[in-house]
Amino acid sequence: MRRTYGFTLIELLVVLVIIGIVTTVALISLGTLGRDPPAKQAATELADLAGLAAEQAVMQSQQYGLLVEPHAYAFYIYDGHGWTAAQGDSLFGRHELGDDVTLTLELDGAPVTLAPPPATVTDAAPASGTASSPASGETSSVKPQLLFLSSGELQPFTLTVSGVDKNGDYTVKGTLADGIQLVAPGEGNPSP
Repeated sequence: MRRTYGFTLIELLVVLVIIGIVTTVALISLGTLGRDPPAKQAATELADLAGLAAEQAVMQSQQYGLLVEPHAYAFYIYDGHGWTAAQGDSLFGRHELGDDVTLTLELDGAPVTLAPPPATVTDAAPASGTASSPASGETSSVKPQLLFLSSGELQPFTLTVSGVDKNGDYTVKGTLADGIQLVAPGEGNPSP
């Protein structure tokens, strides 16, 4: 009787697992080399979070606000008496962008003076490190520039995200008709 030689199912599965591990390591290595510029990362995240906040406002019948600073942004929730920082939420908490990324804001086509960083807001306050922003659950006198209302209303805005790499500015646009969209440098029309 003639014996046939071949691979067993277990041998094939082991080879596939090894190929998968090597492929994953290669993709991770390439991902760190081909990383997007900080401005693109910040603009993409900001557009996604603003869109999510607008959806959450309608779904939860809750008013959301976005406070924009030159190098950071933070989401707030209106509790009926004032704006409460969304600090306990990893998505809607404060996002520091660093000095490599700068934000500018226009509402209805007019430039807006951005909120100063918390350190300059509380210069007269004791230097405790946490005095710059209210603790989770506390209301503050902060008034966000952008509002995402539970009715679905959205004031037209243009948020420009600039990087030090000078690859062009990314734009996050919001209108009632089109929602919130990201426009890459050189693109004339927003991408959905």
